[in-house]
Amino acid sequence: MSEFLEIAKQTPVPIPTLEILALLIILSISLVFKATRVGLLVSYLFVFRWGWLFIQETFRGQNETLLVSYLAFGVLVTALSVVMMLRSTD
Repeated sequence: MSEFLEIAKQTPVPIPTLEILALLIILSISLVFKATRVGLLVSYLFVFRWGWLFIQETFRGQNETLLVSYLAFGVLVTALSVVMMLRSTD
């Protein structure tokens, strides 16, 4: 685990400025219209994408198991989130 933390500390992750701007605009709109569930899902998807960029930059295709498991858990969490958000809040 400490090896992963050392890699995470030393690896620069270039996050495109346009993506940060898009995230801020979408989150601002979702807060103005009180669509907090949409804002949470959008935030998760952006962070998921940035994590994907970090993994690709760090491991450069060396560890396919990590990429597949990251993708599988990401899709699972997204699907569960959407299902729970569609449920009634009564």
